[in-house]
Amino acid sequence: MPSPSKPLPADQAPLFEIAIAARRFIEPIWLEWHRHSGADHPAIASQGTCGRTSLFLQRVLSTQGFGANWVSGTPRSAPFEPEIGPYGFFCGQSWQSHAWVECGDFIVDITADQFGASPVLVVDRTDKRYNRGDRDAALPTFVLARQRAVDDIWPQWQRINAGGLKSSRMP
Repeated sequence: MPSPSKPLPADQAPLFEIAIAARRFIEPIWLEWHRHSGADHPAIASQGTCGRTSLFLQRVLSTQGFGANWVSGTPRSAPFEPEIGPYGFFCGQSWQSHAWVECGDFIVDITADQFGASPVLVVDRTDKRYNRGDRDAALPTFVLARQRAVDDIWPQWQRINAGGLKSSRMP
C-alpha cells in the first residue's frame, strides 16, 4: 500500500530523479513489448508505449508518496479521422494521442521523445504542448491489457528498487 501523499516540492528535482530511474528501467521492456506485439521495432523505442509506461510511472510515483494521476488525450477517434479537439501532445505540427502523468503542478512524461521532445520531461502542468482529454479513449480490452503489462513488470521493479529510490528529498 502506498504511503500517504507528500506535498509536492516546489523543486522539480525529486520528480526528475524518479522519472529518470523509471525510464532507465523500462527502456529494455519497450523492446519486449514491441517484439511481443509482432510489430517492427520503431526508430524510437518509446513509440506506442505511452499508455503502459505512464501507468507504470504513475504507480512508481504513488509508491514514493506522490499524488500522481494517469491522464491522456486523443485528438481523433481513429487514425485517419478529422480532429475532434486539441488533445494529447502537440508536436509542433499537430496533436498526437498521448498519455502522461500529472503530479501536483507538474507533468511527468518519459515517452515524449517519440514526438521529438526530451526523453524525460518534468514540466509545469500548464505546458501548452499537453492537453488532457475528458476520458480514456482506449477500448476496455486495451485498458485491461495496459494494467496487465504494468502488473507483469512490477515485481521486477520492486526487486531492483528494494532499497528504495535514491532521491534528494530523502535523508
